[in-house]
Amino acid sequence: MSIGRFAGLALAGVALLGAQAALPTATAAAAVTQSEVAAPAASLESGRYVGPQSITFTAQAGAEIRYTLDGTHPTRKSRLATGPIAVERTSNVTAVAFTDRAESLPTIRGILVKSAEEPLSQFAVMSDIHLSTGTGPSWDKWTGYFDTLRRIMPSPDAIISNGDQINDNHFNTASDHQYPRTMLEQNLARTGMTDTKIMMSFGNHDDRVYRMAEQYPDAWFPGETGYYEAEIGGFPAFVVNTEAWNIAQANWLYGRLDALSKDPATQGQPIFVFGHRPIPATVWDGAQASNSGLKQNLSDFPQVVYFSGHSHLNITDERSIHQENFTSVNEGSMSYGENDGKFQAFGPGLARDATIPTAQSVVVDVYADRIEIDRINYAADPGRTYTDEGVWSFQEKPPFNSSGSLAGPTWTIARGATPAETQAKFTYTKANRNAVAPTWGEEQPTVRQTESGPVLRLPQAGDDQFTSEYTLVVKDAQSGATTTLVPANGRIYSDYVVAPKPAVLDIPLAVRAGDRVGQPIDRTLESGRSYEATLTAYDSYGNASAPRSFAFTAGDIDRSGIERATTAATAVVERVERVLGVLSPAEPADFDVVVADVSGAKLAAAELRSRIEAAPTTQDAADAAAWAIADATQELAAHLVPVDRGGLAAAIAKAHAAIDAAATTQARVTASGDETELKLRAELAEAEEIQGTLNVPQSALDAATDELTAALTAWQTSTDTGTGTGTGTDPGTTPGTDSPDTPGTGAIQGNTANGDPLADTGSAVLAGVGVLAVVALGAGGALLAARRMRTN
Repeated sequence: MSIGRFAGLALAGVALLGAQAALPTATAAAAVTQSEVAAPAASLESGRYVGPQSITFTAQAGAEIRYTLDGTHPTRKSRLATGPIAVERTSNVTAVAFTDRAESLPTIRGILVKSAEEPLSQFAVMSDIHLSTGTGPSWDKWTGYFDTLRRIMPSPDAIISNGDQINDNHFNTASDHQYPRTMLEQNLARTGMTDTKIMMSFGNHDDRVYRMAEQYPDAWFPGETGYYEAEIGGFPAFVVNTEAWNIAQANWLYGRLDALSKDPATQGQPIFVFGHRPIPATVWDGAQASNSGLKQNLSDFPQVVYFSGHSHLNITDERSIHQENFTSVNEGSMSYGENDGKFQAFGPGLARDATIPTAQSVVVDVYADRIEIDRINYAADPGRTYTDEGVWSFQEKPPFNSSGSLAGPTWTIARGATPAETQAKFTYTKANRNAVAPTWGEEQPTVRQTESGPVLRLPQAGDDQFTSEYTLVVKDAQSGATTTLVPANGRIYSDYVVAPKPAVLDIPLAVRAGDRVGQPIDRTLESGRSYEATLTAYDSYGNASAPRSFAFTAGDIDRSGIERATTAATAVVERVERVLGVLSPAEPADFDVVVADVSGAKLAAAELRSRIEAAPTTQDAADAAAWAIADATQELAAHLVPVDRGGLAAAIAKAHAAIDAAATTQARVTASGDETELKLRAELAEAEEIQGTLNVPQSALDAATDELTAALTAWQTSTDTGTGTGTGTDPGTTPGTDSPDTPGTGAIQGNTANGDPLADTGSAVLAGVGVLAVVALGAGGALLAARRMRTN
């Protein structure tokens, strides 16, 4: 491509570069554009692997992939995936595909990196199945759940279902136990786990003990007391009935634990105890706990690891493991999760609700010197357990993108040779609780106007574990009074259980009546009024960030993107109009392009102006308008076709140089020379007119260049070969009144020895040319008109 043509393309694209700078940020567009880009494909599935791994993500053409290794949602600032990603340790690897204006849904893989050492025993503990139907999503989801478990533990020694197999609340639906039994039998057979032991405990939703026992094989739930002893992979295990703790059960359990602790053959072994309800002042600081008597029973045995469910409290929270006199583990819930009652976004309004859309359990590997407990998500996709109208809707569309992701790092419990040595190695104690507070990043919070009202867009605070929640205080900037938007004791949930954890939260600045799901909004902010907001971030241990304050006006729209796009668009519109002669004066660069489709360009310009003049009423609409203006600008700019006037300019300069050089010599015009010089001057005049005319297509420029070049060549040839013309360096002579030794007025003098027409110094002096001809040459118009008549 010639320099002139490249310059034309570059100038035509200047406005497009400006339009690209006007595009909304990725976070602004993400909520409405995720479906436009396919999620990256991953070379590995979630599951258990021996040794470090590498994983490769691929995306559609034109998209780039950004990734994280800490379970957070990638942003445009995250690391760029340019090849295989090394996974050195157990991690959630998350990838997102980005285009210039959109992003995909995340692809997340939970990669459990284990050593080659074979565990002595493996088992899975899950709780709160709550399965009381045999059809629909509540049934189908278990296929995916067991596929996830099989990728982690293909042949576990045992699966413990730790209470609440069904949803009974009135002690009259024991027959519902047929559903969890059938589900388990089918999936055990389908996944090849037929040798896996099933152990069940009795929960508060399981009707009555004896009725539950009637529904299952004795090997799954023996006897009618709800408590029994078993073993898992050679290690002692006990199931207790936390719904009916009594002296008989206490004496039985204490006696067996005491015997195992004193027996040299077993005193260094871990003892696994399973009960539905948690123990006071242990996991989650004892939330929803009971049975203080059980705690007294276990406190003399540090080698005990007690697993509980019931609370549905999520296991992403690090308070789900506790060590003091023994180890307590919350294994989560397989039906739905909970937090400790925070405000969540339900459509256009906040409401306080504890339930969250997760299904989680733990898997356990027992080694000679340690126990490793991994926390598994079976469902942790973004969403809510209730619709905005307050209707239960959790887990309606399996399978889940997050299935197999990890709810947190591996918990490792060191083993000792004796109970005392085991207790000395406890690390998950109150004394060792995390004391690092969340910190704010560089990105500032903003308030966006939506159709339903203002929404706080909050880039999440960072933490060495995770940010759990936020407080939000909003004051009226005019009066200084604190609004009642969110109660002083209200905490806003950070969605930290979602996999991946969101990088940005959209928090509606409106609250539903009574703080309840499904109720109408009764607290919001006044549009057009200015406010001051203060945010504080907390982790799950209550460590607080420094406050972050900012000011905003409710209802304001950030139009900076539109303004930047409009500046670029206006430049393109005005250039098209100058090229078409609608707008003047023209700029030099306007001669480097043409508009071939004049009517199409006018329509595109009108469409672009209408987009510029639109007045969006929401921030999303403003962001969309900026993109639309950028797109329309690109469409209009496509009508500007670059042309190269360099060839014609060179031909004009060459003709002028030849004529000027000829005028400095003494020469005379032959009969043929008169005609060729007239032709040359006519072509030169027309070429200069074309060169100074806007919107001339390349074909016309090339034709004018060729014709001027041909006329110059013909003229130079005629002056070199005319009567009396000299050749080489000797002047030619023709008959006349002049001396033979002196060139006459009709002489032609030239030097074409080098064969370059530009080097020709000969000139033709017009003889017998009338005044009218000179005037015509000077004006150029008559000759141009004549030329056009000849060529038409």
